[in-house]
Amino acid sequence: MNVQNPVWKTATETIPQRAKKIAPLVRSEALESERIGTMTPKVVAAMKDAGLFWMLVPKELGGSQARMVECMEAWEEISAADASAGWSLMANSTGTAAATAFVSEDALARIYGGPELPIMAGMLGPGGSGVETTEGLKGSGKYRFGSGSLHATWLGSGMFVLDDKLIRKLPDGNPQVRVCWLPAESAVFDKTWDVLGLQGTGSVDYSLTDVTVPEGFHHERSVNRSERDWRLYDIGIAGLACAGHTGVALGLMKRALEEITQIAFAKKRPAYQTVLGEQQVFRHDFAYHEAAYRAARAFTMELYDETQNYLEAGNELTPAMRARFRQNVIYVHKVAAEVVRFCYTMGGSDSLRNPSDLGRCMRDISAATQHIFVDTIAMQDVAVPILDDWKQVVAANRQA
Repeated sequence: MNVQNPVWKTATETIPQRAKKIAPLVRSEALESERIGTMTPKVVAAMKDAGLFWMLVPKELGGSQARMVECMEAWEEISAADASAGWSLMANSTGTAAATAFVSEDALARIYGGPELPIMAGMLGPGGSGVETTEGLKGSGKYRFGSGSLHATWLGSGMFVLDDKLIRKLPDGNPQVRVCWLPAESAVFDKTWDVLGLQGTGSVDYSLTDVTVPEGFHHERSVNRSERDWRLYDIGIAGLACAGHTGVALGLMKRALEEITQIAFAKKRPAYQTVLGEQQVFRHDFAYHEAAYRAARAFTMELYDETQNYLEAGNELTPAMRARFRQNVIYVHKVAAEVVRFCYTMGGSDSLRNPSDLGRCMRDISAATQHIFVDTIAMQDVAVPILDDWKQVVAANRQA
């Protein structure tokens, strides 16, 4: 296996410091990114140079093997500069982590055997189906929302496994979904990406036709035990996805609060004697929403720091611990929607007239809250294992 040694490997900056260093460039390229529908070449190059795509890759493979909290801070920093860039980065970095965690050793050697470190993207949900053959899993599919795919080198794509045209079931009764990793050139992309928000994410549709995915390059989507030694990977694909989406939401809140602070002291509004920032109602509501941002951020950082410590101590996550990933991402997005909406509303016409950074924040959080991972209806399922834990607390206290 070719272990990569890029220039950034000798840098002394932390992952969050690297993100902060390139954030001004990301911010300056945001409008161009929206225009072309994906991250600009300058931003992609800067992220490569900073090693951000590989922050969740083990050091032995050329990555940073960063702590989850550091990754969260990096996603937040880049998303505050431009939510589309932050979204693409989280999709690429968590996708690269998923492939690295769950493919076989032989597949890993192939993926990391090229002259450059790989960048993954794709839709890991079941957009297609396949059948097992002696050469591997053969199938086709049409996939939507392949965020960050246009600069990726490998794609992960979910496929149902068919037996006599029927979907194979797992022991728990759920359908078997295999995540298939293929070189990006295996796909045909529809580069049209016309949406309300997150316009620069390049979340294009793509299709796979009669592809064969060799053994070791595909794995069950719900697997939680990594093939690698780094136990953080036991967080699973769902945990990685929840973490990345949460980082984007935190960044959007941070940027919106920054923008409304600038607007609030920039000029007096007609019919008011003072600037917005000196009005009591604004001050009260700003303090409330700023506290909401900090509370959501603290909840997130504590959750992922404790999770990493627990896993790296050799423990296995309980159902309640896994449920908290989804609980956290849904909660943080609900808070983010409220915080950004407050800032947008208080911004008045400064939020409305394009180009508007607050207007873009509002569009981007509106798009982010439509993702299936943050569907608030899922809270009813999330509550079940968490309630079981609380029941145990109640029972223990009654016995004491």
